[in-house]
Amino acid sequence: MLICVTLGAILNPLAQAPAETLPTAPSARSLAVGLGLAGALIEGGLLLALRLERPASHVPEFLAYYLLLSIAYFAACWIVIRWGERLTALRSGRWIWAAALLFRITVLPLDPSLSEDTARYRWQGMVQHAGGDPYLALPQDAEWESLRDSTWSRVAAKDKPSAYGPVLEQLNLWTYRCVQLWESEPWRQVWLFKFPFALAELGVGLALMSLLAAAGRPPAWALIYLWSPLAVTEFWIEGHNDALGVAFVVAALALSLRGRSTWALVLLTIATLCKFWPAVLFPFLALTRSRDRWQVHWRGLALGGAVGVALCLLYWRNIAVVLEVLEGFTMGWRNNDSLFAGLLWLAGGDMESAAGAGRWILIACVAGLRWLRLPPCSGELGAVAAVLLLSANCFPWYLSWMLPFLAVQPVRPLLLWTVLAPLAYHVVPGYEATGTWEYDAGLVFLEYAPVLAWLGVLGIDRSRRLLHGLAGS
Repeated sequence: MLICVTLGAILNPLAQAPAETLPTAPSARSLAVGLGLAGALIEGGLLLALRLERPASHVPEFLAYYLLLSIAYFAACWIVIRWGERLTALRSGRWIWAAALLFRITVLPLDPSLSEDTARYRWQGMVQHAGGDPYLALPQDAEWESLRDSTWSRVAAKDKPSAYGPVLEQLNLWTYRCVQLWESEPWRQVWLFKFPFALAELGVGLALMSLLAAAGRPPAWALIYLWSPLAVTEFWIEGHNDALGVAFVVAALALSLRGRSTWALVLLTIATLCKFWPAVLFPFLALTRSRDRWQVHWRGLALGGAVGVALCLLYWRNIAVVLEVLEGFTMGWRNNDSLFAGLLWLAGGDMESAAGAGRWILIACVAGLRWLRLPPCSGELGAVAAVLLLSANCFPWYLSWMLPFLAVQPVRPLLLWTVLAPLAYHVVPGYEATGTWEYDAGLVFLEYAPVLAWLGVLGIDRSRRLLHGLAGS
């Protein structure tokens, strides 16, 4: 239960440190020069990464460039958080967006090699184009041997059906139908599969601007997301499909803050039918509190449910297989976990017991965060962070789920995590050489220890402040 208390204390406004007295604001020119220098350093690091052509073949160099440019990213975040209102007066949003687009275009030519996901997306589209059902067809099945080509070695999880929702499967199908008309070479088709999700990622940025306005945050805070090396890497180099679900989630939160709960719940339903993780956000959008009265938005739940059923009808016979695959994912495999490792140790190595305990802790976290009166997006950020911390599987791109929330509530340890998470890619060289997926305990420690320690210290400090305030009242 410690994770519930820690997240609740960190996000509780009553436990915030008193506002510090800021020195005289820097001049407009000083702020512009500071952001310009940070942006130039980020672009320089990305240009160095571009020289690698295939990041998976140069993982140490890629990680070194990533960590170095992250220093400039942190400096830019510090500027916008501290002087966000001043930057708003300077109308710097257009320059923040221009730099963000430059960063993304710079790395777009790189091969999506750090993960095998884009090759699997293409295979999912191919099998549907050939008349197969993605929730039944296995890449290794002899029935689909004719689909094997030069990309076959990069198709992940050959013994498992799709674990994606029907929205993503439809997008895989229509993307393949488009790219095979444009390009016949298999590897070029894999590269082209980045485009729909890269465009969806731009939608995340646009939706975030609306969310920041609804939450009363300076628009310059969008830099926290737009300049993030994690977003640039995972969506514009690797082309992960998470961008689509995140875009729907951010748009749903923006609508919810504006009082349009019905459409917010519809969008959240669509997001959940991309990947399942947005389900933890339903309590925050479907159940709202005004003063001391709770309100359930039944109309939004009903309309969202109808939309969800309509989308599932596309694969109505076999979509339940997704739940079986997800159960195996949460109870059978471990990939770069953090707090789950402690649960597994306490459970004596029993994966099922550890996953069950993690599920109940997550439910407690969501319930506790929903009950507290928290600033906009704070409860949602805490819930998603709890999912990531308690999960048996936490790939680097999963942190994109909480990254837009950090632009609204910039919790510093979690921002640090978005920078350290790609250390998990250290497994890639060994995997490509021998087929063994094995993490180095020392590097996993370097990824998580600073984050968990900082969260712990911050949680203790905020808990002390909260208890002191309650005692004083």
